[in-house]
Amino acid sequence: MKSYLVRPALALAVSLALASCGGGGKETFPVKVTVSNVQYEGLVLTTNGMEVPVHVPAKAGDPVVVTFPNGLDYGEYYNVVPKGGTAAGGGSEPAHQNCVTAGYPREYGTAGHTASLESARTAAIEVFYNCSVKAYPLSGNVTGLTAGNLTLINGSNGGQITVAGSTSTSPIPFALPAVPFGSSFGITVLTQPEGFTCTVANGTGEMQQAQEDAGGVTNVAVTCVQNPT
Repeated sequence: MKSYLVRPALALAVSLALASCGGGGKETFPVKVTVSNVQYEGLVLTTNGMEVPVHVPAKAGDPVVVTFPNGLDYGEYYNVVPKGGTAAGGGSEPAHQNCVTAGYPREYGTAGHTASLESARTAAIEVFYNCSVKAYPLSGNVTGLTAGNLTLINGSNGGQITVAGSTSTSPIPFALPAVPFGSSFGITVLTQPEGFTCTVANGTGEMQQAQEDAGGVTNVAVTCVQNPT
């Protein structure tokens, strides 16, 4: 064969070999994050000097999928966290929510290595986050209950508590299950203590910004008066 025919054939073979190896360039891995239950704006995720905002989905309840602008080289370490926080929460999270990784695959690792249970090598780095609405205390004090048992209930979520009377003159503290932001609450007496009539003040409302700023509702006042004999 003439040498002038061999050279182009050799060049073509080399070109095909390089193409099969990715053209000789570095293989990169996109970082994709799926976030569930985003209800408020404000979540920003970051890794490797990049950041990406996560917006509320158009349809409530749908997961939000975001991809960082640049892929990572094989073997490069990544750690996807809320901006200024950690995978366990904190930092730039949605208002009124906490967002944490939802387990395996983890939010950190090295590009090109295990990214799922099914494969030891995947074309993308996949991370999963889940957001939950913050809940705040619902508590107060009972006065005047010197005997018997009082049962209080939050009719909005069914949480209830029984408060035992005390001969002490000090108010008796109580706490009902925490209430999520944006949810209403309504405390009523489910069972009156024998020989007493108890009434509730400051026991209804909605867990909104003012209550969140105050660290919850802590001023529910239950006053018990002994019935005439």
